[in-house]
Amino acid sequence: MNEVIGSRLIVKATRLAAMLCASATLTWSPGFAQDSTPNSATQQQTATPESPPDKTLGTAPASKDMSGMDMGPKPAPKDAVKQDKGAKPMGAMQGGRAPPGARDPNAYADGYDYGSMSGMEQADRIGVNKLLIDQLEFVQSHEGQGIAWDIHDFYGGDLEKLLVRTEGAVINHKVDFTTGVEALWWHALTPFWGTVLGAHQDVGTGSHTSLAFGIEGLAPYWFELEATGYLAEDGRLSARLKGSYDLLLTNRLILSPEAETNLFSRADPRRGLGAGMANIELSMRLRYEISRKFAPYIGFDWDRAVGGTAAIRRAEATGEPVSNGQFVAGLRMLW
Repeated sequence: MNEVIGSRLIVKATRLAAMLCASATLTWSPGFAQDSTPNSATQQQTATPESPPDKTLGTAPASKDMSGMDMGPKPAPKDAVKQDKGAKPMGAMQGGRAPPGARDPNAYADGYDYGSMSGMEQADRIGVNKLLIDQLEFVQSHEGQGIAWDIHDFYGGDLEKLLVRTEGAVINHKVDFTTGVEALWWHALTPFWGTVLGAHQDVGTGSHTSLAFGIEGLAPYWFELEATGYLAEDGRLSARLKGSYDLLLTNRLILSPEAETNLFSRADPRRGLGAGMANIELSMRLRYEISRKFAPYIGFDWDRAVGGTAAIRRAEATGEPVSNGQFVAGLRMLW
């Protein structure tokens, strides 16, 4: 009995050993390993052609036959893309004119077309009115009291303006010879300079009507200059030269010096004026700008007659001094 059991165990052990040997042989076989390994195809694709074959495993070198690979784009079949009979051929990307109706210029304006809408004009074509009362002051001198003014009114755009300006003084009920009013057409000559042309009317004894012409503007270093010539109806020529400068002591406290002179081609005894340079006037005003449109000021004005005008005042004893100093206080306003 024991012998039979032992022989059966030996047979089973022999069969088990045979099966293990067969399994090991299949696992380590080169052909089986190449076909059964999941990453074998990836390893063959990533391997470089120059890498030698593995002699240990007995693998054959990779095939260099690439006839089956797709090396470039193939022409599409004629019936692959069906052309739309209603489609238009694409034109050149640049140049030429767009076809009619290609773009609606009012597509994003909710139906509003371009028109002369109020406030939509170009900036240099808008008519703007500006009234500058540069000086409106009370005058106190040894001759007496009075008032003086220098007013400019503009209307127009950046290139053309109508300018009405008046300047003068009335002291002790006597009108100064510089008093007058003029209407001028201002034309832009450069960004900082303009020409003026119009008519001037004197006020007071011996007044004249004159043709006015000149130039005014902003010189380098922010000097404001005016040069105006006058041709009277009797052929008399005269000129007025004026310059001013604003010195900002602070953003609101401004010191403004000013110089003015008048010249005449012929003497005018009725007005007490001699030929040549008639006077030199220098002034200094200190203003405080409560706002850019309203500024009170105080100052001092000094005027001296020269040449033939000084000689007439000395000889005729008209009561007008050759030299005169006066204190002023006033307002500068802008609308």
